[in-house]
Order: sequence, then structure tokens, then C-alpha cells
Amino acid sequence: MSSPQDLVRPCDIKGILHSHSRWTDGAHSLGSMVETAREIGLEYLGISDHYRSEAHQEGLDLGALKIQLAEIERLRRENPGFDVLQGIELDAEPDGSLPLESETLAQFDYVIVSFPENGGYDPGTFTEQVMRAASHPSVSILAQPLGDLMLRQQNGILDMEKVLEAAAAGRTAVEVTTNPTCSELDWTHCRRAQELGVFMSISPNAHRAARLVDFRHGAERAREAGLVCASILNTLTSEELRRYWASGEIPR
Repeated sequence: MSSPQDLVRPCDIKGILHSHSRWTDGAHSLGSMVETAREIGLEYLGISDHYRSEAHQEGLDLGALKIQLAEIERLRRENPGFDVLQGIELDAEPDGSLPLESETLAQFDYVIVSFPENGGYDPGTFTEQVMRAASHPSVSILAQPLGDLMLRQQNGILDMEKVLEAAAAGRTAVEVTTNPTCSELDWTHCRRAQELGVFMSISPNAHRAARLVDFRHGAERAREAGLVCASILNTLTSEELRRYWASGEIPR
């Protein structure tokens, strides 16, 4: 049983790792997203715009991502004391593999993998497809497995226990989406992730600057579910995150 002082609180969240800008399907510029993140007391913001795919035609190719990095580096210089990370959100291929090689993905601070509904995944092997992505050494975060993917579990095509075990083996975090308008999550799986030592990333998946603050709702819900700070990826500082992603060692 966790003691109350160990349970996560909104003030323990150092930054957000899943957000989108006007570079793809977000509503606001990188500068506006960074400004809002600073105003609500965060220490860093991860921009994880989409890589171009069948499901995300508006996504960026590698050339555009390189140009985006130049803007991110400028924002870092203009915002001392605040960090801006460049992530990338990939849609997994129909077999659960990734559309980019590991050498290319190493250019980014972190990698998020998602399974869009129109991604052409085989319901009969969907669990294996998600497990393959969750155990990939280049993947940092599995997007929305405790939210959107839960709906597929309820339809009997996803075994969440196996997915969490694969995430534990691959040291891949799983995302807890915090939009307060979303359906209630099955917090049993969050607690199971904690038991297995799987990091969870509390994330608003913000496509608008005003939605960044939704992380507070998620942290309150996580506290009610008994989740502790040591289980939440984004209670780490950006420096600690980079060390963890580079070495796999938890900087606690």
C-alpha cells in the first residue's frame, strides 16, 4: 500500500511529452505552446508532431522535421530555464514494425508510437502487433494504451496484460491520456503497470495550447488510483529523462 506522501500530485509533473503544434494537426505555433507551458508552471514541453503516414497525411517528412528542430533550438535559446524536447509520433505499420530505422529515430529526444483506428491492423493479431511496438528498443512511449486502445480490449482484440509485460521488457512507458472529456479509464491496468514497473506518462495529447493544463486532471485521477511519483515518467526532469532514455537507468 502506497503512503500518501508517495502518491503523485499535479505539482509533481515536470513537463508534458505528448503535444502537437501547427506544424501538423495542432492549432497553435510552437512558440504559443511553449509560452503556455511556462505559464502553467511546467519545466519542459515535448513536441511530438506526427510523421507522415496514411492515417496522418498532414504529418512531417524528415526534411520538415529537421527544419522544425531549428525552430525548437531557437525556442530553447529564447527560454532559459525551460527545455523544449523534439519527439516524434509514428503510426505503427500493420505488422507492428516502425516506418523508420533505429538510426534515424536516434536523432529525436524520444519516440511515441500509436495505432490509429484506420491503420489497417489485423484484429486477429492485434495484441502481437502492439507488443512488437512496445518492445522495440527505439520506442519511448506507447501512445494511449490505457485510453483509446482500451476500447479495442473491450472488443476482445487486445490483451492488455501481454502489452504491459512487453512494455516492461522493453522499458517502454505507456501513456495515460488526461483529457477530462475522455471516457473513464480502467485504472486497474494503470495499477498493474505500476506493479510491473512500467513507467506511465500522464499526457493531455494537447492539440491546442489551452489543453496543456489537462495534465492536472490526469494527475488527480492518478493519485486517486494509487499511482506513485516513481511510476510517472514525467515527474522526471528533462535532464533525467535524457539520461534514462540514453542508458535505461532510472535516475532516482
